[in-house]
Amino acid sequence: MQYRIGFILLVVLIFHCIDKTYGHGYLADPPARSSAWLFDRDFRACCTYYEHTQMFCGGTNHQWIVNGGKCSICGEAYDQKTKLFDKGGAKYLGKIVRTYTQGSVISVTVVLTANHLGLFEFRVCSIDDDSSKDATQSCLDLNVLNTTDGLTQYRIPSSLSTVQLQLRLPSQLVCKHCVFQWKYQTGNSWGVSNGRGCLGCGKENEEFYGCS
Repeated sequence: MQYRIGFILLVVLIFHCIDKTYGHGYLADPPARSSAWLFDRDFRACCTYYEHTQMFCGGTNHQWIVNGGKCSICGEAYDQKTKLFDKGGAKYLGKIVRTYTQGSVISVTVVLTANHLGLFEFRVCSIDDDSSKDATQSCLDLNVLNTTDGLTQYRIPSSLSTVQLQLRLPSQLVCKHCVFQWKYQTGNSWGVSNGRGCLGCGKENEEFYGCS
């Protein structure tokens, strides 16, 4: 009996560890604030964050039931009093990680450690007007980026784990410091849209964010 209990406990611990290390996804290029430590020693020294693949707004229920669908710009829970990656947070470095030309086509890479189908959207916001403040979601929503195919949403094939896209920056936007945002609306949960039930239907799907 002691051996059996020990074996069950070992199995539980193994699955617990798997759950802790098996993430969902992150913005790799330009690197998100929560993931930049993977690529840059300056971020590694101050801002290592092992849960960087789980920037999912506090979880589906918390985002939609508690916060009415709202999320912080970098993927932390909207109602979290102290946000690690917002400007002024404990893991905010403020380093410019990429420089682009106005109106150019840029390469973006997202790594999915678990493909939940769904779609990506990308946004950008200038914070030159007040460098003491961070971007807001309303500012980011003003500049939803297009792919080179002219799409504002990219639907994710189930076979992909690394997604590389070409996006076009706004021709009218110039900034010394812009904030770039990745939004991932997953599509593997059952929901209802216009009276029809399907995977990914409805708005209350799990969402992931990354800001750079």
